[in-house]
Parts: sequence; C-alpha cells; structure tokens
Amino acid sequence: MNLGRPGRGWAHAGAIVGVAALAVVLRLLAYSPWDQHHPDEFYQYLEQANRLVTGYGLVPWESRYGIRNALIPQFLSLPIRIGDWIAPAGMLPIHLARLSFAALCLLALAGAWGIGAARSRRHALVALFVAAVWFDSVRFSVLLLSESVATAVIACGAALLLIEQPKRQHLWLAGFLLVLGALLRLQYAPFVEVLVLASARRNWRTWRDLAIGGLAALALGAVSDLANGQVPLAWVFNNVHMNIGQGRAAEFGEEGPLYYPRMIWLALGLATPAIVGAALLAGRRYWPLMLAVAVNLAVHMAIGHKEYRFIWLSVFLILVLGAIGSLNLLEWLIARRWPARATSWIVLLALCAGWFGLSRTVLGETVDKRLKLKGGAYAMAAFDSAAHPEVCGISVSEDKTGYLVDALLRRDIPIYVIPQELADGLSSLPPEIVAAANATIADGDLPFDPEYRVVTCHERPDEKACLLIRPGRCDPAAGKDAELQAVMLRAGM
Repeated sequence: MNLGRPGRGWAHAGAIVGVAALAVVLRLLAYSPWDQHHPDEFYQYLEQANRLVTGYGLVPWESRYGIRNALIPQFLSLPIRIGDWIAPAGMLPIHLARLSFAALCLLALAGAWGIGAARSRRHALVALFVAAVWFDSVRFSVLLLSESVATAVIACGAALLLIEQPKRQHLWLAGFLLVLGALLRLQYAPFVEVLVLASARRNWRTWRDLAIGGLAALALGAVSDLANGQVPLAWVFNNVHMNIGQGRAAEFGEEGPLYYPRMIWLALGLATPAIVGAALLAGRRYWPLMLAVAVNLAVHMAIGHKEYRFIWLSVFLILVLGAIGSLNLLEWLIARRWPARATSWIVLLALCAGWFGLSRTVLGETVDKRLKLKGGAYAMAAFDSAAHPEVCGISVSEDKTGYLVDALLRRDIPIYVIPQELADGLSSLPPEIVAAANATIADGDLPFDPEYRVVTCHERPDEKACLLIRPGRCDPAAGKDAELQAVMLRAGM
C-alpha cells in the first residue's frame, strides 16, 4: 500500500489520527479509578474537588496551611458535580473527574508533536509516537498528579516557543501555558525560567508578548486563589517557606545526589546512553530546551526530598528530544549510503517500532521501582462499605488510611484509625473502635471479633482487602479521638 511520502498533508494527518487513537487505547487500558501511585492523587486533588462539591471531606495540612493553589481541585469539581447530578451514589463522578484529567494530559501529545514539528513533519510524527506509547508517558497520563498535567501544559508552551517566526498570538499562548504549568507544579518554575531566558534572550518583542500571556495565567491563578478563600499567590511563599525553609519536605524522606540518575536509568533502561545521546543530536534549535532540562534536573538533585515524579518533565522531554535525534541520526546514515533517497514511511515505521519495542520490553520489569500502583483493593472495599446503608462508621489500620477518602465513599461516613502498633498482629479491635465503627477494612487473613462478618474481599497484585461488618449502630463519641481528621491534626498531617 502506497501511503505517499511522509510530508504529504493527507497522509500525515492520517498518521496523526492513528497514533492519537493508539495513545487513547493504551491509556484506557492503563486507567484505574482505584489505584494510586502517590497519596496526593486522593488527598490533595480528588478529595478536595469532592469537598468543593459536597461541602465535606478530609482537609490535609497542605490545605490548612495554604501551600498549594486549588486549580486542579477546581477543575475536577466540574465533572464531579455533573456526575453527582446524574448518579450521586455511584462511581460516575470519580470516573468523569479522572477521565477529564487524563484527557487534559493528552496535551502532552500535542506538545511532543509541536516540538518535533520545529524540525519537520517526519520528526513531529516520531516525537508524537514516542510520547504516545512510552510506558511511563502512558502511566503518568492516567495518574491524578500535578506533574502529569504540568508536563503536558509546559510541553505545549515549549512547542510554541520553537516556532521559527512565531506570531504574537503564539507567544501570548506560550507565555500563558508556561506560567500556568509553573502554577500547576511550582517545582517546574526553574525549567520555565531557564527556557524563557534562553529562548527570548534580548528580543524585547518576545519578552513583551510572553509577559502578556504570563500575566493572564497569573490573573487566572489569583482568581482561583480568591475563589478558594486564599490571598492571591500567597501559597507560593508558604510552599517555599514550609517545605524548604522549615524543612517540612525533608520529613517525607531524603535521597542522595545519585537518586535521579538511578531513576532515569530505570526509566530508560539499558538504552539510557543511546537515548540521551540521541537527544543531544536533536539540533541547535533545541538548545534552550536542553538547557532547561539540564537545569531542572540539577535543581531537583540539590533538594534533599526526591521523587521520580518531580523530574517527569525532564524525562519526558529527553524522550521527545531523543526521538527527534534518533531520526536525525537515521536520516544522516541513509543520506551517506543513498544520497538521493528521501525518508520513506518504511523508515519511519521501523524507527517507531523500535521505540515501541524498547518501551515494552525493557521498562515493564522496573516499573514498580518508580511508578508502583497500590491501594486499589482497599479503595474498592471502602466503596463497597459505603454501599451498605447500615454502615455508619469505618475503621482501617493507620498505614492504609491513604487509600480511603470521602470522595470514594460517595457519602459522609466517619473513618476511624486503628493505631499501627495495635493493627500489627491484631486479634481483636479496640473497644472504642468497635463502638464507633460497625465496618472495618483489613487484610483478608486478619482475625477479628466474632460479631464482625466478612462481606466481601478484593485482591490486587500484592494486596488483599476485606470488608467486615457487625450488626448494630455506631457511637461517634466513643471513637472521637480516633477519627481520621483528628488523627491527622494531631500528627500535623
């Protein structure tokens, strides 16, 4: 079948549609409303969005001290409100919220295509394909994390900056997207600053137009803060002051300077040197992007608290630049052997197949070391418990509280914490917990008081969670000190 040359408009458009469809299918296969990679997904975003809609829910320390904006919860509250209107007792609100967020994260594909298009349509297709199928790109797209959406938004802004002769509207939108990305994930601000400095340099017109777009994003952020009852942009100071100045972030663990190189090695596998080397071959036009990637990595390496998600923006762009550089290298090799031969669809398909195979064969073995999913069995058991109208209180061991939020319960039910020292090897629940909660969620092999009966169990990889219910009502006063929000307040969480 002759598809024509890769530069032809109709063939190129058809290829874009095909790759985009493949990207959507892969993300739907990876999607799960129950599992999480990090507690932020439930506590910081899903729960706060549900609280905006319903008026009840857990309030973590980040919300109490005002160290984050509410842009993501406010966005998620819209599909939750629609789902609540259609089917308030079911999972529809959660599905709509998470799928809406995943759809927004598809902007990363547009960003990858635009970055590649700065070189040619062929490069745009390969960059788009890698962003669409790479294992971590797929998984991050369905995780409810600020890094996922910020990477997508910033990639689009970077693509607009790479246009050879950008119009004023391009720069307005680039400034808006880059600043919005920094608002969505403050830790990506150094990347945005370096990219703008290296791209605009002494061009006053570029600075002016980027500033117009950036100010519009700041205005949006200020309106969001006001709607959330916060002083506009005060959260930026609070975030830096508490996490770095007071060392709050370090309380969640610190890693040495080699942590991120090790994570990149796990993310890119044995092909790490080849992919990084290919990224360096992307071309001079991409030097500002390369510099921003390097500075972003250096800044995060200097901070004690490290998580792989913090550098996802850099890893994503290394992949995109690596895709561009790999085609550069392949075209150079072809030109040396057959000077008159143009790049064909067969060459592009072979290169894309190589990237796909690399992602699927090398990376699946290490995914749990950097993007492990967990808690799904407990979240499913929690949802089941709320579906029983007689349940008026739920207890769970301290180390499993991160998997239970009111948003997943779909009604306002108190959650009580079984202290970890009691939960380990527990043969019966503390009497105050029994009095306060007529339902409990625990590992399937854990014995309990005889009045509790096992209703259902859920199993996931390395997890088994069972719902147990006893007859009778609940006494909230008995478990007042063990209620989850009270425990969080005492622990400063």
